[in-house]
Amino acid sequence: MTGYTVEDRRRLPVIAGTGQVANKDEDRIVHPMLLVEEAARRALNAAGIEPRKVGGVFTSPLSALSESDPASLLAERLGAGPGPRVVSSYSGAAPQRLLAQACRAVAEGVTEVALVAGGIADASVRRARRRGEDPPAPPTSVWSQGSKPPGGLPKRSWAGGFRPEIAAGAGLPSSYFALVQSALDRGGDGTDRGMGLGTLLAPFTEVAARRPAVSWFPSVRTAEEIARPSQQNRMVAEPYTKLMCSFPTVDLAAALVVTTSAAGRGLTVRPLAIVTASDASPPSGWAAMDRPRALPAAVEEVFRLSAITPDEVARFDLYSCFPAAVLLAASALGVDPAGPRPLTATGGLPYFGGPGASYSLHGLACLFEDLQAGGAPYGAAVGVGGMLTDFSIGVYGLEEAPFRSDELIVEEPPPVPAARLAQGTAVVEAATVLHDRDRGPVEAPVIARLPSGSRVGARCTDPALAEDLSGRNIVGREVELTTVDGKVYYRSPPER
Repeated sequence: MTGYTVEDRRRLPVIAGTGQVANKDEDRIVHPMLLVEEAARRALNAAGIEPRKVGGVFTSPLSALSESDPASLLAERLGAGPGPRVVSSYSGAAPQRLLAQACRAVAEGVTEVALVAGGIADASVRRARRRGEDPPAPPTSVWSQGSKPPGGLPKRSWAGGFRPEIAAGAGLPSSYFALVQSALDRGGDGTDRGMGLGTLLAPFTEVAARRPAVSWFPSVRTAEEIARPSQQNRMVAEPYTKLMCSFPTVDLAAALVVTTSAAGRGLTVRPLAIVTASDASPPSGWAAMDRPRALPAAVEEVFRLSAITPDEVARFDLYSCFPAAVLLAASALGVDPAGPRPLTATGGLPYFGGPGASYSLHGLACLFEDLQAGGAPYGAAVGVGGMLTDFSIGVYGLEEAPFRSDELIVEEPPPVPAARLAQGTAVVEAATVLHDRDRGPVEAPVIARLPSGSRVGARCTDPALAEDLSGRNIVGREVELTTVDGKVYYRSPPER
């Protein structure tokens, strides 16, 4: 459904309660459904609504590796009444998509009370493995604790399943986002890049420290602590240190209760507009690798629908799995990352924790609590998923206003063609150096533009070259490409 609007004051959706749970007990191993149920009951209690009054149940998936139906499981555990049972895709943008669906269900009278919930228990997975026990549920994703599903990593569909990022050896989220970061940072090298990102993220740690009950790492850190590699803060994918990356090994769950204006008795935060949009291609298909099209389009549409401007928003929760996500969202919103308005309500995925596809539920819960506490008429949240291809943005306030939502279809030009094989010179448009936990720099994937206009993913010729490139940003430099056994390799420019 697109272009949805409800103006009937009796049916306007309201966020009536929130609930969050963190299991930090190193002796406690739990199934994620236990955490999700606890968060749901907390939210319902805050709203003053009995579980049996719940009709619609909307959840994020417990894991990318399982086919369970957490919406039906949660409804059964709560003793909920009849209504829709919806499980989202595995995406950081999905919670706001679910919230829009729940709001529509309430506005249309499909259900009087809807519950949006999600959570993971990957810390319990780690605890069980350390004890030599089978975990009660599978880990959340293929990049959580080195887990791999039967049959290996899932293939991603684009250009026949081929992506230059994957061909370059940048298959994990950290390396994927680091490539985009290099395009954002073009012209900057080494320490300057790292300190800039440390400065961006240091205020996030202050917010996390103010939420010790749920934040996984409630400690204030300086920009230098975040940026400087050390034994406790290893380099992951340049310029990202461990402290710049989402931390997925958490036991966290959150829930939101949606009802109508007539029934709300707890929180009275109102969704004004929620817009979701997707890019048809990964970053290697964008016209410029630091400029998605769907995110700015979604931002423009959500503020048109909500009839306010970004300047009126006092509080944000920007998806922060990696710094590039924060910077792209801030750019789309026209917000100065160094300005006075907070960019996170939780403390961010590296410090609050990154619970799979359900993080944004925590971001929304914290944002709503901040709005209800006063001092800010409007808040906005941005969700990012699908390896920087799936986006959601919601605008929220305390005033009574129509609710609008849209699944935006973005008209895009054809993606930049992807080349599987290449010989000769090319210009680097994105680059990173990947570090092994023990061995240091081991790979240096690049995305390069060929004279034909196509982009190609290329690997460095040997680990020694990766070490030589460490601390450098070679975006804009020429490299020499060669194809061996169906894979493209490059030689680095010699000058530093």
